[in-house]
Amino acid sequence: MSPLPKEHGAYGQVTLPLIAAFAVAGATTSGVLTALAVVAGFLAHEPLLVVLGQRGVRARREHGTPAMRWLVAGLIVGIAASVGALWTIASPLRWSFLIPAVPAAALMFSIARGAEKSWWGETAAALAFTMAAFPIVLAGGLPLATAVTVVLPLTLLFVTTTLAVRVVILRVRGGGNPRATANTRRALVLLAAASAVSIGVLIANQLVSLPTAAAAVLGPISAVLIAAYPLPPTRLRAIGWTLVAISLVTTALVIAGVLGVPGVPGVPGSGHDS
Repeated sequence: MSPLPKEHGAYGQVTLPLIAAFAVAGATTSGVLTALAVVAGFLAHEPLLVVLGQRGVRARREHGTPAMRWLVAGLIVGIAASVGALWTIASPLRWSFLIPAVPAAALMFSIARGAEKSWWGETAAALAFTMAAFPIVLAGGLPLATAVTVVLPLTLLFVTTTLAVRVVILRVRGGGNPRATANTRRALVLLAAASAVSIGVLIANQLVSLPTAAAAVLGPISAVLIAAYPLPPTRLRAIGWTLVAISLVTTALVIAGVLGVPGVPGVPGSGHDS
């Protein structure tokens, strides 16, 4: 069996924050080990679902043994890499691993409850993968402000777009669920509005660069448009590729916001200002 998850949207959630983190902070021993732990956990996800029977009785019967091997291997590598990352990072920064660990624990709880596809399970997954960039940036010797600058736009991107895709699916799944659809759309709009106001305040006080601000609002705006004018589920592939493009642009803006672009001020306190 393949250990690769069936949810293709998760690939971007895993890889893009790591790319952004290494692009701005460089590769450190702790950072590389953190990334290895994230990838190991990602590859252990699908085998875990098979072993738990959440991919169906037939999948567990036919693929249970290889799935268990993949799961054990993923756990061994993930745990060893996590311990190594904690050991090699500067001791005053070890608290930073709590940032991704909390949503990761919520994700594991959702899987155990069979609620991974709930709004909170999917949100926990988006937060856990995105926030893994936080200790990687700090391990590179950059300040807290830079870690927030990297993580916040990508967090807003993946959380809001996850909610937007849920709106599309809830409209038709099982004949449609108008109440859940409306509640999810309302939550998305409130989150996007709060994000826009917050970014506006930061811009007014010159606390973020223009690329960072653009990165922070691109995801929420795109998500609101997807939820407000949802395509039919038959067009999910088109939605998926659109989100891939938005995610790539957001990641590029995040990197530009930290490293700086000609004529645009960098992030205060990032260590990359000219």
